[in-house]
Amino acid sequence: MKQVNTLVIIPGWGGSAKTWEGFVSFVEKHIPNTVVHVIDLPCFGKEPCPSHVWGVAEYASFVKHKIVHLKKGRLFLFGHSFGGQVAAYLVARDQNICDQLFLSGAAIYRSKHLLKRVFFGGLAKIGKILFLIPFLKKYKNIARRLLYKTAHSPDYLKTSSVQKEIFKKVIREDISRDLLNILVHTTIIWGEKDTYTPLKHGKQIAENIPNATLHIIPNGTHGLHLHQKKAVTHIIDTVISA
Repeated sequence: MKQVNTLVIIPGWGGSAKTWEGFVSFVEKHIPNTVVHVIDLPCFGKEPCPSHVWGVAEYASFVKHKIVHLKKGRLFLFGHSFGGQVAAYLVARDQNICDQLFLSGAAIYRSKHLLKRVFFGGLAKIGKILFLIPFLKKYKNIARRLLYKTAHSPDYLKTSSVQKEIFKKVIREDISRDLLNILVHTTIIWGEKDTYTPLKHGKQIAENIPNATLHIIPNGTHGLHLHQKKAVTHIIDTVISA
């Protein structure tokens, strides 16, 4: 009897088991003896938000607790975007949590956006004051969307209450120094035309993780699991079957 492999997916910000359904079905259909689990992170899917503001460390601890109950045979951890940030943080501190790691469009580098956050944060505060003026109120929502589109932070528009504070915290947590501590083999999958997490970040991650392989998907964007299922699944299958 062949050993069953477990692939655990940590979605990006706003992602959930629901948004990854199509990818999960595709993988389980095309990779034999592989069971896929998607972990809903607190604030998304079926998981409620925590009572206080979490950072990457708290999310990593949450994921670790979930993985302990899922591990049967070999376990492969797949982190996408924010989920990649959480996965990298976790594996850098616990090499035994998985047999191999996949990072797709992982949000590892954060510090370079500090100036932009400060600038647009200042604009947002000014906007709050301006839109108290009666005749400007009706333009408030339009202005907000334009501001965050310009700031490349569309995820922020999808958040509310404690989520906003968590979002503001995690986008300030640069974990690039942890990469050298990731000792398990890591497969990095990146879209050639990813504008959320640029390809140069994928290359930097590959250079800094001691045992890493980089795969670039031609014309791929950030949502590879949505638009490049076949290419991503082929890479995963190659690694799992090796």
